[in-house]
Amino acid sequence: MQLHTNTWTQAKNWLTYSDANGDAATKYQFWDSGTSATSAYFWTSTNDHWAANTTIEVAAADLADVWIKGGSTTGAETFWVRAFDGTDWSNWDSFTLTSVNTPPVVTAGDHSIHIDQWVTVDNWLTKTDANGDAITKYQFWDSGTAATSAYFWTPDNSHWAANTTIDVSAADLANVWIHGGSTTGSETMWVRGFDGTEWSNWDTFTVTSTPNTVPVATINDQALHVNQWVKPQGWLTATDAEGDTITKYQFWDAGAGATSAYFWTPDNSHWAANTTIDVSASDLANVWIKGGSTTGSETMWVRAFDGTAWSNWDSFTLTSTNTAPTATINDHTLNAAQWAQLVNWTTASDADGDAITQYQLWDGGGAATSAYFWTPDNSHWASSTVIDVSASDLANVWVRGGTTAGTDSMFVRAFDGTSWSTWDSFTVTSLANHAPDASISNQTLHVNEWSQVGNLVSYADADANPATAYQFWDGGGNADSGYFWTSANSHWAASTVIDVNAADLDDVWMRGGATTGTETMYVRAYDGIDWSAWHAFTLSTIV
Repeated sequence: MQLHTNTWTQAKNWLTYSDANGDAATKYQFWDSGTSATSAYFWTSTNDHWAANTTIEVAAADLADVWIKGGSTTGAETFWVRAFDGTDWSNWDSFTLTSVNTPPVVTAGDHSIHIDQWVTVDNWLTKTDANGDAITKYQFWDSGTAATSAYFWTPDNSHWAANTTIDVSAADLANVWIHGGSTTGSETMWVRGFDGTEWSNWDTFTVTSTPNTVPVATINDQALHVNQWVKPQGWLTATDAEGDTITKYQFWDAGAGATSAYFWTPDNSHWAANTTIDVSASDLANVWIKGGSTTGSETMWVRAFDGTAWSNWDSFTLTSTNTAPTATINDHTLNAAQWAQLVNWTTASDADGDAITQYQLWDGGGAATSAYFWTPDNSHWASSTVIDVSASDLANVWVRGGTTAGTDSMFVRAFDGTSWSTWDSFTVTSLANHAPDASISNQTLHVNEWSQVGNLVSYADADANPATAYQFWDGGGNADSGYFWTSANSHWAASTVIDVNAADLDDVWMRGGATTGTETMYVRAYDGIDWSAWHAFTLSTIV
């Protein structure tokens, strides 16, 4: 039988049992004659390494718990087995167990590296093992004895001397580097691997140190919208004539203005100007440029490293741009003292898609009766005053029409966070006011009867202005005639103007005379601008 070194198998896989009488085996005995410390051996659940030349007795029911482990080195030895059928033991049967191993194969192709270039040797190695064994360690050898030749580097020796065996565990293989020679030339190096049992053959490979051609990194001139973010990776072109991998980049920003563009990386959210910014090639996608907070241009720089040498610096101009927004309001006509929400008139747009953040308003009408702006913090903005309004508050800006007929020039402009639009002028035409109409139909009351005047008044206004005040007049001068009553005066004298706020109209009452008769009374209304004509109505007092 053969077992790969250090591999396990169940003894039952190799065992054949028969009995002429059909008796079942009740137990087995095993014997191992291999006394070497590295030889194969038996394992059971009661003993994990049975010594050689020991009788190992196992119940048939426990046969599956008997294992054989191959030797830790190659070689052959004799094992024995016999069975018991409950009455007699079989003869001992001997078998030879051979522990085998196929050495691994480790190879490295010939390679060229630049003068003074560093490379990890792990990337050059091909490792195979026919038995699937893991490589546990490696040995390297450098035959180049010249002071300027290439050499091996490990964390515990920064320059291994030529003709020295270098032992490296497989776990540390990634830490083995080769440094290209300081002058051109070739030399032979060696490598082999160990699979835990045997070393592979030494494999030779040639390392040639060659001159290096520096890479080229370029970025064309670019334009960014103010405060816009972009990854310069999309702008960058980097080439290397020898196909070397770019390993890192450096950036430089010459724009020192507080409002200029700048570089951002995960470890620095705002790189200061005139600072070298080192970025590994693997982190290039994490580099950003933010456009300046105001418009303008500045010079930036980039260069690349191929593992050996830096490219020349390449300069590019970054221009931060912005298109000012547009705000417009068409001409509008309002009735006298009419209110209108400015947001319903305003149109604003931005070619860059920037949000409008603020508006400014200006009223060019200086007359006391002209139209004006209203905001929650100022109920009547004086003309020729800049009125600042955040975009979120535009719905709270109102325009009130003038109280006399006329026109006013007003202005609006918008801010996109960077630039103001040009002022846009619009004309507000205030129409002449139409005086309201107020009337009370002729009334009949019994002697001393009361009537609420608010229920009797009819009001109309062609401009839809509400009444703000009323006036009443009692033309009956007799002591026993009817009269007006308000909460401020329980008996208004005749021929007296009685002023009443519209909100208090329900507090006005009219009382029939103490005797029968007729008299003339009057009413008129005020719409905030003009009084209506007096309207006369007759009050008749009956029994």
